[in-house]
Amino acid sequence: MSTASRRRAARRRRKEGEIQSASNRTQLSRVYGEETWRVYDLLDQSLAPAGPDSLYELAGSYLTAGSRLLDAGCRDAAHLIRLVQLYDATGVGIDPVEVHVERARAAIESAGVGDRVEVFAGVMQELPFPDEHFDFVWCRDVVEQVDDLDAALREVFRVLSPTGNMLVYTTFATDRLTAQEAAMMNRHLANVPANLVEANVEEAFARAGFAVERKDAIGTEWREYIEERDGTVSRSLLRLSRLRRQRDELVRRFGEDICDHLEANLHWEIFQFLGKLLPTVYVLRRGA
Repeated sequence: MSTASRRRAARRRRKEGEIQSASNRTQLSRVYGEETWRVYDLLDQSLAPAGPDSLYELAGSYLTAGSRLLDAGCRDAAHLIRLVQLYDATGVGIDPVEVHVERARAAIESAGVGDRVEVFAGVMQELPFPDEHFDFVWCRDVVEQVDDLDAALREVFRVLSPTGNMLVYTTFATDRLTAQEAAMMNRHLANVPANLVEANVEEAFARAGFAVERKDAIGTEWREYIEERDGTVSRSLLRLSRLRRQRDELVRRFGEDICDHLEANLHWEIFQFLGKLLPTVYVLRRGA
C-alpha cells in the first residue's frame, strides 16, 4: 500500500472512530440522563400488590357455614385452621410427612379447633374418605410435588361433591427459565419436573374430569407484597450466597443431595420474582 493510501485509510479510521465515539457519548448521556432516574424513582413506588391472603377470600366464595373442606397437603395446617375459623366450616387435612402432621395437630390444639379439624398422614392418591364427601378442596403448593398426579386428581374428584370446587395454587416454569436453571431446579428433592409444565397439569385436570372455572396468573404480585413487608427474598439471596461460599464444608457435613436441594429451593422465590417461575391459581369444578 502506498504512503498516500495509508494516510487515507488512517484518516478514514479516525473519522469512523470519531463517529463511533460520538454515538457512544450520546448513548451514555441517554441512559444516564434524567429519564433513567425518573424511571428508578417510579420503580421505588409500591404498586399496592395484593397478598397471599387474597386466596382465602377466593376460597370464601365457595365456602359457607358447615362446609366440609379437605386440605390436600396441609403441612402445619395453618391454612386449614384459618379457613375453618373464617368461614365456620369443618375440615380435614392430609399430608405425607409425619413431622408436618405432628405440627399440624399441635397447631390445631393451640387454636382450639380440635372439634372441627382433623389431620391424617397420607397421600392424595389414597384418600380414606367416602365418595362425594367434601364440599371444597384446598390444594396449595402441593401439585408440584405429587409423583402420580393423575391418580391424585382422580381421588380428589371422587371425594368431591358434584357441586363442589377445588382450589389449586401451583407454580410453573416459564420460557425465561434457562435449560441450565431448569436442570438445577430438577435437583430439588421434592418437586416433580413434569408438574412444573403448565400444559401437563391442565391436561391432568381434564383427564381427572375437572373443568377450569377460573384461572389467575399471580406472577410477581405476592412476592412484591411479601418483600415489601419482611424481605423474605432478600433473605433467600443471603442464604444462597452463604451456601455457595461454604458449599464444600456443607456437602462434607450434610451431603451433596441436601445442598443441591437447598440451592434449588433458595432459587424458588427469587425465580418467581424474576418471572422464571409463574405462580398460578385455579378454581376447578367437576365436569359434566
